[in-house]
Amino acid sequence: MAAKTVKSLKKGLEILEAFSNHGSSLSLQEIAQATGLPKPTAYRFLQTLLSLNYIHYFSTTRTYRLGPRVMALGLSVLSAMDLGTVAQPYLEELSRRIDQNVNLGILDGCDVVYIIRIKRRKILEIDLSVGSRLSAWGTAIGHAILAFSAKEKVERIIKNLSQDPVIAGKMGPGWKTFKQKLAKIRQDGYSLNDEDYVKGLRSVGVPIFKENGEVEGAVNVPVFSQLCTTETLINDYLPLVKKTAETLSELRGRV
Repeated sequence: MAAKTVKSLKKGLEILEAFSNHGSSLSLQEIAQATGLPKPTAYRFLQTLLSLNYIHYFSTTRTYRLGPRVMALGLSVLSAMDLGTVAQPYLEELSRRIDQNVNLGILDGCDVVYIIRIKRRKILEIDLSVGSRLSAWGTAIGHAILAFSAKEKVERIIKNLSQDPVIAGKMGPGWKTFKQKLAKIRQDGYSLNDEDYVKGLRSVGVPIFKENGEVEGAVNVPVFSQLCTTETLINDYLPLVKKTAETLSELRGRV
């Protein structure tokens, strides 16, 4: 019995190692070929690894990827990968499940830069693509990132944003209104834009964190106001957005 247990452990580890040697996203066939295991055997071990969160499965592509728990084994391959590369399959799966557009953005100066755009619906006349930039002031992504950024960084960005008299007027005296909004986002764990900046559009944004706890980016889901109520956005979509963001943070090394 002891020898059989060790042999089973060896096969499980060989499957995990296949991702380091043969690619970050593998099909069942590719895993079987890489490990030399029969497909039924490989599938059985994959189901065990899935149940333990060492592996994630993506139905849209029928592929497997390493999950957050591999970080506990000291496998740094995921943390070394680019955020967009790690996030892409998870955001595609999120978009498929909620049947909505999904974006991933990072902060560059006072702007949000979109690094992933998964389009399922045309949102008004906004034509954003990977690399598009929008002011952090008017986006759920920008608010989610700023709310969890270092105080000195936030103060500097707010000062620069307030050079625009229109934005300055909406921030309130001493930027109090905007700072109160960021404080609420920190408390809630997400940002909500409810037609605040674009008529007919509402969205939620949830931050993603690095291993050291620093915010790295944010995921957002924009929806048509006429087709999706605030209640549906918060009650039905937000939990899935949060779960995806939490998984990505774990994949970046945050415990």
